[in-house]
Amino acid sequence: MLHLIGIGYKKEDITYEQLEVIKQSEQVFLEYYTSFFQDSFEELEEFIGKKITVCDRDVIENKIEETIISPAKKSDVSLLILGDPLVATTHTDLLLRCRKQDVETKVYHNISIANLITDTGLQFYKFGKITSIPFFNKSFMPRTPFMVYHDNYKMGAHSLFLLDLNPSGDTAYKGNEKYLKAHDALQFLLDIPKLMVDEEEIEEKDSYCIDEEVNALICSRLGFNDATIVSGTIGELIDYDKKHELKEPLSIIITGDLHEIESEFIEQFSISDNSEEN
Repeated sequence: MLHLIGIGYKKEDITYEQLEVIKQSEQVFLEYYTSFFQDSFEELEEFIGKKITVCDRDVIENKIEETIISPAKKSDVSLLILGDPLVATTHTDLLLRCRKQDVETKVYHNISIANLITDTGLQFYKFGKITSIPFFNKSFMPRTPFMVYHDNYKMGAHSLFLLDLNPSGDTAYKGNEKYLKAHDALQFLLDIPKLMVDEEEIEEKDSYCIDEEVNALICSRLGFNDATIVSGTIGELIDYDKKHELKEPLSIIITGDLHEIESEFIEQFSISDNSEEN
C-alpha cells in the first residue's frame, strides 16, 4: 500500500496518525524539490524513527515505478510530501497509476500554502486562480502569470503567485538559481504586460491593470516559525525586498477588491508604518 503523506513544513506538523503509519512502513521516501522544510532531514529521521530516502525530481518523474510503486505492491510504503500531497504538487497522476496497477493508496492531508495564505487576513473564498512564477530569462518570459492576474483582476479577486525555487539544487531542470527573489518576481509582473503590448499580444488598455502603485503582499516562509508578511505598493515592495531579501519559500499576493476588515487587517503588515525597516 502506498501512503501519500503531507508533512507540512516542520516536524511538529506531522500528526499522530501520520507518525504511526510512517513507523509501520517498510520504506519511507521524501520528495524534496518543490519546497523547503524547517528541520534538517537528520532531525526528521530522528523524530519519526525511520531512515528516509530522499527523492529528487528525476526519481519522482522518471523512476517512480521501480522505486515506489512496485515496492508498494508488496508492503507499506510512505511517500512524504512537503506541505500537502495534492495542493502545491499535484500527485493525482501517481494515484491513478497505482489504481491501474491495483496498488492501494491513502492520502493524508496537511497544511499548505492554500490555507496558510489566510494568515494575511484576506478571505479565502475571494482568491481567484492560483499560478506560479517560474525562473525566467530574456529568452523565456512566460505570459501565464500576467494573464491569470488579468482574469482575476476583472473579477475583483485576489491573486496568489507561488515563486519558483530549487531546494535540491537540480540544475538540469532549474539552472543554478536557488530561489526566485520577490523583487525580481514583482518586476517581472510589471515587465510582462509591457512586453506583450510591444509584441501586439494584448492591447495597451489591458496592461493598465498593473503598475507600481498597485497594492500587494510578500509572504515569506508561511508555515515556518519565522514567517514574515509585508504589504505595500509593488514599487515599495520591490525597494524593500532589494534591501532585505526575504527568505524562501516565497509567495506574492496582489489584492483584489478588499472588504473593510481585510483592509484593516493587512495594515499591520504595511512597510510604511515602520520607517526603520525601509
